[in-house]
Amino acid sequence: MLTDDELFADISKRKAEGRDFKKQLGELVFRWRDPSATVIRRVQGAFMRGSPDDVDEVFQDAAAKFMSRGLDQFRGVSEQMPGKAASPKTFFLRIVKHCAIDRYRRQREELATGPRDDDEDDREETLPEANRAVAFSNAKAEAAEANEEYWAAFRKLQEEHPNEAAAWDLYHHQDMDDHEEVARQLGISVVNSYKRVSRAQAWLKSYVLEARKEELS
Repeated sequence: MLTDDELFADISKRKAEGRDFKKQLGELVFRWRDPSATVIRRVQGAFMRGSPDDVDEVFQDAAAKFMSRGLDQFRGVSEQMPGKAASPKTFFLRIVKHCAIDRYRRQREELATGPRDDDEDDREETLPEANRAVAFSNAKAEAAEANEEYWAAFRKLQEEHPNEAAAWDLYHHQDMDDHEEVARQLGISVVNSYKRVSRAQAWLKSYVLEARKEELS
């Protein structure tokens, strides 16, 4: 079976020669279905909206954009780390991420600027609606607090353990979810990639717990 890079090279060649490549492209993106779902769920968590049913729609949207524009835009060079090679998988997952962000950003904007009826100002909010609004507000505040807590811990990780921070950043923040790709980007072994990400997770947890203890003392 061809590797991702080999299959992508075959797709690019077929496209350049004017031959059909849809079957090969479908096979390639299907390999990335699970990591794509992970990326979509992360975006859903950040926006606090969406459902499991959205995953297929966002994935198909990303696949269509990859076929129509992404194949021509991919240059094989990392945007975050100039001079380093980038994989088609990483590039596709970035498209998935942006498709998900665009979807939920539109939903949020539509909700905020929803249609207004002439008598809207005269309507009273029901108790269940008020309770849902309060619950949503509390959840949003808690999510924002947790987000600040996380990034403070990550900044500390960058200062004290830069190697682990670099691996964590690639694996989690840049949507790679692939230790082989992280290893290639950093010039280390796959085993070391696993170790660095694992250590980074342990340090981050430790930093968060320390910060919470300091707040209580």
